Amino acid sequence: MSNLKARPALGFREAVSLGFKQLFVLNGRSRRSEFWWFMLSFIIIDWILSIILSFAPMTVSTVLSCLIGLLLVPITIRRLQDGGHSKWWVIIGWVAALVYTIYSYAGGLYEVLNTVNPNPSEITRLFTDPVLIIAGLISFCTGIPTFIFCLLDGKPESNKYGESPKYYTDDAPISAE
Repeated sequence: MSNLKARPALGFREAVSLGFKQLFVLNGRSRRSEFWWFMLSFIIIDWILSIILSFAPMTVSTVLSCLIGLLLVPITIRRLQDGGHSKWWVIIGWVAALVYTIYSYAGGLYEVLNTVNPNPSEITRLFTDPVLIIAGLISFCTGIPTFIFCLLDGKPESNKYGESPKYYTDDAPISAE
């Protein structure tokens, strides 16, 4: 174990390129640098799209943001797997957030909040809806550990998800990323 060495961190261009090459790959592992640079690129893309679609109906921009969020699921799963954590943290959190978003639209939450004189009792009714509360809590309670797992360094040794993309030994060949 003492002869482990770390590969250099990926740069922005390398990380985004690798992330797009593995856009739909759910197995394997992803490094922190790959994950965070790729996440930054998607935040920028989402921000630009929100500016472009600012005059479109809110439903269009929300659907587009959900689709962009769905594209981030595979790299987040691989990032968690790098630390030996289950993909279910990401899947359950994403589904709960999707349920929250759809239910909010279907229940009229956004229309009530965007009126000139919102009715406080209607807002209270919507925010005390058990489906919204449960979906929000599940999303929050899975999102915090997922975020923390993505911040932590991956396991240097192999795990059930594959070889470490960051660490190698002198006797193991260095693969190009």
